[in-house]
Amino acid sequence: MNERSKQIVGQVLGILIIAGAVVTGLMVWNVNISHPNTNDAMVRANIVDIMPQHVSGRIVKLNVADNQWVKQGDLLYVIDPRPYQAKLAQAKARHQLTEKEVEANKVQIGAASAKITQMEHEQDAANAEIARLEAKAAYDQSYLDRIKPLLEKEFVTANKINEATAARDASAAAVRDAKAKHQAAIMTVNYAHKEHAKAEADLAQFGNLNAKIEASHAEVQNAELDVEYCSVYAPFDAYVTNLNIAVGEYVQPGQKLFALADDRVWFVMANYKETYLQSIQPGMAVDVFLAPYPGKHFRGEVQGIGWANFPDNIKEQGSLPTVERTLNWVVLASRFPVRIKLLDRDPAYPFRMGMTAFTTILGKPAQSPAAASKP
Repeated sequence: MNERSKQIVGQVLGILIIAGAVVTGLMVWNVNISHPNTNDAMVRANIVDIMPQHVSGRIVKLNVADNQWVKQGDLLYVIDPRPYQAKLAQAKARHQLTEKEVEANKVQIGAASAKITQMEHEQDAANAEIARLEAKAAYDQSYLDRIKPLLEKEFVTANKINEATAARDASAAAVRDAKAKHQAAIMTVNYAHKEHAKAEADLAQFGNLNAKIEASHAEVQNAELDVEYCSVYAPFDAYVTNLNIAVGEYVQPGQKLFALADDRVWFVMANYKETYLQSIQPGMAVDVFLAPYPGKHFRGEVQGIGWANFPDNIKEQGSLPTVERTLNWVVLASRFPVRIKLLDRDPAYPFRMGMTAFTTILGKPAQSPAAASKP
């Protein structure tokens, strides 16, 4: 082979190598874009802190141990309920007393209403009596006025005049006395009305509801809740974690005792470069491999892509950002968390929060476990 032939062969090989590199690069780029993958991922579960609600006291029963699996409804621990049971008994007793007092007040108000009605009837009768007495007084005055001129002509005696005058004065006195009693009766009725209104206000009755009874009933319900809060149950199937308490320890509301890792749903938080986000959509199927189980394949489904992360190169001074002068030769792509729900569960390969995961987006809708099991 002459020198010219060698040059041609070399040029062809060079072109083929370059073309192969370009094709390989395009294929790798296409795979990465259509099926993004990352090893920056971790198995996660929802964590719920378990703490006393509204009650404090010593733990008298602890039914769980660290790392134990619990079923929804299992009793976790019990705070000494005796102080709250005593408060509940007091609240129930006060509620019964309130009901008795309200009933007695209703009876008293009814009796007062009947008494006011009777007094008003008596007042009407007094008005009629005053009218009768005034008529008699007017008659006695008229009679006296008629017989006085007859005394000079001796048609009547002085004794008769004296009797008529006495009758007139007695009638006038009777009218004054009746009016005074009537005025006192009016004041008594008005006072009775005010007392009746005050009694009704103190009764606190609104339609079919009585505010005092409702308030005491609410106290009973609140005391019952406190007794219930003394016993804490598992809200869902979960694993107990970070338990560092023992029987006899005094706990208070809001004090974190341990945590529950929700065993109902496990997921992977995979951090993908922002350049891959256009290729990832909710509902896409995902291949998942976990570092502790080499070769074991799990299926997942994209639930969503995070909408925000905190840039690590932005600082703030007061209300203004601090921007440092830099010369970036290499620009690193930001990563956003992609939440992937794990669809497969295998008792032989249990999930643990924090496991390293490797994920590949398949770019097609995920199948349900039932559909995936069909041939």
